[in-house]
Formats: sequence, structure tokens, C-alpha cells
Amino acid sequence: MRLKILTISILSALVSSLFAQGELDSLLEYAQHSPDTILRVDALNGASYSIRNINPDSALLLATQSEQLARMANYPLGVADAKMRQAIAITSQGHYYQALRLFLEAKSTFETLGVQARIASVINNIGRIYNFIEDYDLALEHYQQAATLFAELKNDSREGSMLNNIGHIHKLQGDYNEALKFLNASSRKHTGRPENLVFPIYNKGSVFMKLNLIDSAKKYLDWSLSLSEELRNHYIQSLTLIDMGELHMKQNQLKEAERSFLEAYDVASAAGMRGERRDAAQHLSTIYETQNQYDKALMYHKIFKSTNDSLFNRDLARRMAFQEAEYEFNQKQIKDEVERKKLELEQAKVLNNAIWVRNTLIAGLILMICICYLIYKNFTRKRKANEALRKLNEQIESQAEELRRANLEITVMNNNLETIVNRRTQELKLRNKQLKEYLSSNSHIVRAPLARILGLVDLYEPGDNSNLDFINQSLHISARELDDALRDINKKLSDENA
Repeated sequence: MRLKILTISILSALVSSLFAQGELDSLLEYAQHSPDTILRVDALNGASYSIRNINPDSALLLATQSEQLARMANYPLGVADAKMRQAIAITSQGHYYQALRLFLEAKSTFETLGVQARIASVINNIGRIYNFIEDYDLALEHYQQAATLFAELKNDSREGSMLNNIGHIHKLQGDYNEALKFLNASSRKHTGRPENLVFPIYNKGSVFMKLNLIDSAKKYLDWSLSLSEELRNHYIQSLTLIDMGELHMKQNQLKEAERSFLEAYDVASAAGMRGERRDAAQHLSTIYETQNQYDKALMYHKIFKSTNDSLFNRDLARRMAFQEAEYEFNQKQIKDEVERKKLELEQAKVLNNAIWVRNTLIAGLILMICICYLIYKNFTRKRKANEALRKLNEQIESQAEELRRANLEITVMNNNLETIVNRRTQELKLRNKQLKEYLSSNSHIVRAPLARILGLVDLYEPGDNSNLDFINQSLHISARELDDALRDINKKLSDENA
């Protein structure tokens, strides 16, 4: 029976490896001959992921080649994917802290690019790291974050896997009711997907076994065993067989328990799973000791002891390496932080100097603009003042010219005034003399008619009308003669004045 089980396990592993090798060959062929560099990077990352459990060393090498190619192609998403694939391979090698650092670097890039699905995946892988080092609180925190992100993305399959992981952590912490709540939710998300459903089914069976719910535990463990054999999932198969053996021991069914533990031991040995092989050997040693089969009990106890010591030493070395790497990383972070602060201070100093120079230049420029503006305003004001002064000077010059001309005229007039006055005086004297002479020569002309008029007036007697006609006629003649004489004098005077 055991030989048959071992043969089946070996054949299953061989078939799985052939399928994986076929997928790997296809991806490598594509990565080698594709003309598109981006597709070549993705193919290398896919090839690395496909053999992460079978050959982590080769997976790491492929992921490293992918990172180099992605950097040459300036493909940041490919670089981050490659780092995540490297971290997954390194996780399989047991170098947890180195893997954690790569996961965190990939997470930072994914967050910068805003790729939510990959952020959720890398957070899940960080949760696995904390699960492996048994920091269940941090593991639970990261699984919950990943579950929330996958729920927002409406990715039921991945959300279901996260819910299973959360349930698994609660199971490890002994919180079985909380574990069942998340495992039931995980099963609902994985409806119709046996490859994902097998995990919550096994965990539910394991929880029911821990709670001593025999019927429920048997139902789910049988279901888990059937699915794991169908899917050739040796990890779940060995875990299920161990839990089934413990369930039989609870029922005091030692033969059935022995059969389950032996099958689990063979599957784990064939698949190279030392932890499950150790647990199966421990249980077998206990059973054979109970049955007084001390040779077999001693054989399996030695197997358990050597495997447990090996695993303990491995885990201890990994934890020590984790702590040492964490300490070195913290020291490096402190050193990097100091260097960063120094660089920031230097940059701040340079920036402050640049700002000072800039501000000085700006202030100088503003001052120059103000000075130029004042000079311009002063020049404009002076130009306007000069223009006004020029116009005023022209006006003054014009007025001065007019004044000089007037002064010249006055000077000329002053110079000629005496001559003119003397000439006019002489003319007046001459004219007066002529007038006197003329009046004197012509006075008899006026005097004669005037004398006749006076004489005729004396001849008139009031009341005597005998000579009135004669007097009137004579007065009329004398008055006309006097008028003619005066007119003649006036005319002669006017002609002389002209």
C-alpha cells in the first residue's frame, strides 16, 4: 500500500514537473525571440513565477535577467514585477528579510504607478513573510489589507484566497470561531474553482478537528483529501492526512490513524516537504510506542528528531539572519537617513544661496527699474520744462525783439521829436502870421457889409414903415455879402490847412 502511494506521488510530481517544464519552455522561447522588449520582460517574469516552487534558484536568475532587461527598456512596471518575482524565489530559499526588502521596493513602485492589483499581491506576499517568521499579528494585518484591495477590485478569487489566509492565521492563534467566519467567506468566493477551494476546505476541516466536531471534521477532511489528490497538491494532501490521523486518534482508531500518518509521511517524503514529514514521523513514533513497537517507534523518533533539529536549526538560522539583516538594514537606514539629511541640508544651503542670489538679482532689477523710471520721469519732466522754457525764451525773445523795435522807434521818434516840434512850431508861427496877415487884409471885406447892416439897423424906427422895404432889401443884400465873405474865408483857411 505504501509503495503504491509512494509510486503515485512520484508519478504525480513527475507529471506536474513536465507540465511546468512545458510552460517554462514556451515562456522562455517567447522571451528569447519576441521583438517586443516589454513582452520579453513579462515572459521572463512569468517563467520565473512558474518555477518558483520547483526551482527557486532558476526562478531568481530569470527574474534578475528580467529586471536588467526592464531597466534597459525603461519599463518601471517590469522592474517592479521582476523584484516581486525575485522576492518570491528568495522566500522559497528561506531568506525572508532580503525578500521583504525586495517586496517593499516593488510595493513602492506599484504605489507610484497606481497599480492596485499588484499592490494587493505584494501586500499578500509580505503577509506570507510574516506568517513564515510567525509574526501573526503583522501577517494578519497585511492579509486584511490585501483582502480589502482585492474586494475593491472585485477580484473574488484573490479576495477569497486572502480570506482563507486570514482564517488560517486565526486558526494558528487558536481563535477557531473567527477562523471559521473567514473560511466560510473564502469558500463562497471560490465557488466553482477547485484549485482555490481546496485551501479553505482543508482549513475548515482542520478547525473542526481542533474543536472536536468529528462529523464536520471528517466531512471536510475527506473532501480536502479528494480535491488535493485530484489537483496533485501534495502540500494540502499531506496536511490533510496528518489531520485525519489526529482525528482517528481522537476516536481511538489507531490503525486508521497509523495508515493516515504513513500515507502523509510517504507523500511528504516524495515531495520533499520536511515539516510535514517531521509531523507525520512524530505521530507514527507515538502510535508505535503506544503499540509497544519500540523499534519502529525509535526509528520514526530518530527521523522526527533529526528532521526537527534540522528544521529548528534552519528556522533559527533564518530568524537570526532575519534579525541580523533587519539590524543591518536599520543601521543602513539610519546611515542613509543621516546622509539624506546632510544632502538635504547641503541642497537647502545651495537652494537658500540660489534664492538669495535670485532675490538679490530681483531686488537689483527692481531697483534698476525704479531708477530708470525715475530717470525717465526726471528726463521727461526736464524735457517738458526745457520745452516750456524754450517756448518762454522764444516768447521773451519775441517780446524783446518787439521791445527793441519799439525802443528803436522811440529812439528814432525821440531823435526826430525836437525837429518835428520845431518844424511844427515854425509852421504854426508861419500859419499864424499868415492868418493874421490874411485876416488883416480881409477884415474890410467883412467889415463893409457888417457896417452897412449896423447902419440900416439905426435907420429903422419903430412904427415908421415908410422905409421898411428898403431897409429889408438892403439888410438882405448886406447879410448875403457877409455870408459870402465868411464862406470864402473858411474855404481859404481849409485849403491852406490841407
